[in-house]
Order: sequence, then C-alpha cells, then structure tokens
Amino acid sequence: MNSKSGPSQRQIRFSEVIREIISDNINNNNLFNDEIELGSITVSFVNVSRDLRIASVYIMPLGGHNKEKILDLINKNIHIF
Repeated sequence: MNSKSGPSQRQIRFSEVIREIISDNINNNNLFNDEIELGSITVSFVNVSRDLRIASVYIMPLGGHNKEKILDLINKNIHIF
C-alpha cells in the first residue's frame, strides 16, 4: 500500500470518535469559565497521525467571536477531553 495515500479506515474511525468526545464535552459545558460565553463552537475536523498518537483538532467558534480567548480556555482545560 502506498504510504502517501489518504487516511486509513482506522484513522477515520478514531478521528470521528475524538471529534464526538470533544463536541460532547463542549456542548455539555464541561469547560467552566464565568468570563467567556462559549456559545456555539464547531469541531470541524480531527486529523490523526498514522500511529494514532497525535491528533490535531480544528475548532472554530460561531462567527469567530472571542476566538483567541476560547481557544486559550480550551487549551488550558485540555485534560477534560
């Protein structure tokens, strides 16, 4: 199999599971912060490495409002996910 081909079925399944877990945690307000209104946040894509050790998660708040503050909050609370 060519190593430059697209993601494997296993990578796709794991990326969808990770995306669902992160989306559920955000929707259930598991990120506690009184100063920032999270509103609607879209977890658009999760890219998983071939060995499934590294995942890049692409997140964007609706309309891009308070993007930096929300991303900082998510990065500070990464242990929740």
